Amino acid sequence: MIRNIEEYKNEEEKERNTLLKLSRQIFQEKENYTEEELSKLKIKYEKLKNKIKKERVDEFKTMKPFKNLYDIPDIPQVDEKTYKEIIIPNLVRCGAIPKKDLIIGKTYIGECRNASEAIWNGHTFVYERYKFGYTFDEEINHFEDDDGYDLFVPIKLKE
Repeated sequence: MIRNIEEYKNEEEKERNTLLKLSRQIFQEKENYTEEELSKLKIKYEKLKNKIKKERVDEFKTMKPFKNLYDIPDIPQVDEKTYKEIIIPNLVRCGAIPKKDLIIGKTYIGECRNASEAIWNGHTFVYERYKFGYTFDEEINHFEDDDGYDLFVPIKLKE
């Protein structure tokens, strides 16, 4: 049993490294293994990958309410049913604002890979992106509209 957050992080890091090592063995170094060894590595890889995915989903069930942007977790890639039944409700439970409560034209504080505030246009969020010396507007989906790319998780209206 993991006793504190530091041990948890170390265990998580160890699992991630094991997953990367298995991936490398299966996909980059496969000529070094027999078919039987590769099959065993693939099974081990899938089991570990599923264990990590389950742990990430379980974290959402026990999350505490968001106090600031740093509390918003990365959203794991899961099947549609898990996303709709576990991820979305738990984001909302912890303080993420559902689409139905957003106001068109208002700026929201939240989290995505490239911004911490964005304007809701009724369909997507728009934020100012700076990339390679250029600034431009970019659209991003609300977390309820997962399209496989980055999502914006709004937690409060900017005043």
